[in-house]
Amino acid sequence: MGQEESKTDRKKMLIGMSVLIAALALVIAGMSLHARESRFDEVRSSIADTLDRLPDEYMEVVSADHEALESEGEEETDKTPGTSESDSKDDRKKQSSDPEKKDSPDPTQKLVALTFDDGPSMYTEQILDILAEYDSRATFFMVGYNIEKHPERVKMVLDAGCEVGNHTSNHKDLSDISRRSIETEVYDNEKLLNDAGAEGELLLRPPYGLYNDTVKEVVKRPMINWSVDSRDWKTKDAVSTVKEVKNNVRDGRVVLMHDIYPSTVEAVKELVPWLIEEGYGLVTVSELYDVRGEELKDGHIYRYTYSAEEYAEK
Repeated sequence: MGQEESKTDRKKMLIGMSVLIAALALVIAGMSLHARESRFDEVRSSIADTLDRLPDEYMEVVSADHEALESEGEEETDKTPGTSESDSKDDRKKQSSDPEKKDSPDPTQKLVALTFDDGPSMYTEQILDILAEYDSRATFFMVGYNIEKHPERVKMVLDAGCEVGNHTSNHKDLSDISRRSIETEVYDNEKLLNDAGAEGELLLRPPYGLYNDTVKEVVKRPMINWSVDSRDWKTKDAVSTVKEVKNNVRDGRVVLMHDIYPSTVEAVKELVPWLIEEGYGLVTVSELYDVRGEELKDGHIYRYTYSAEEYAEK
């Protein structure tokens, strides 16, 4: 009897210890998960804060861009299989280079490239109508999930003499995913755009403007950020958007907007005629760089180009 009680006691003790160990494991797992969630929140908050500060910081770094590019020389960059450098340039010009449709920009005129991200949407056509009214052009960086909803609007942009660019399939931060995922995000969306009518290799705008060395190695396309952030994505207010652009636009600059907000349409209604009155020509990104004699290289980041005065001196 005593031995049976002793066995029962040991069994109860072992069960109790197992329950205690399991409980401790759950506590530790919970603490670890909480730590990861906290870290994720910190990273997400840091990214948001950085994005919020970027417009004020751009002018501190853009002056070094051309020097950095020039110092890299004319070295060959890797191309996608089966394409030469000349083929690559030709492919990029296929989508919107009909000289009979639009006159070439005047390099001595003040020029600016308006760009619209995250579409196409129900507002894309309204923006195209405003641009057409003033014989102006822009570049639309399109995201995959909206291309699938509105594939006909890719051709609509091209027929208006504007340029279509790649904004990835799912708007993921390319600097925070694997090499394979970067390729999928970029090239799957390019194929989707090609199938919708935007032929050839397309300029890329990295989501959030974020990139790292891996992105620059993997992406065999020029990447276009911006030097003027309208902040339409933040304020969603036409008056604020107009003010931001008017206060910061300069010759040779690239302006960030989004064709997914009705407030941006209202802002464009005021900005386009104002820019023209100020002596600006509104051109696509490719036209802006081409007319100012700056070659867009694969794997490089661009925010602005030479002004007419700098071009004349060069």
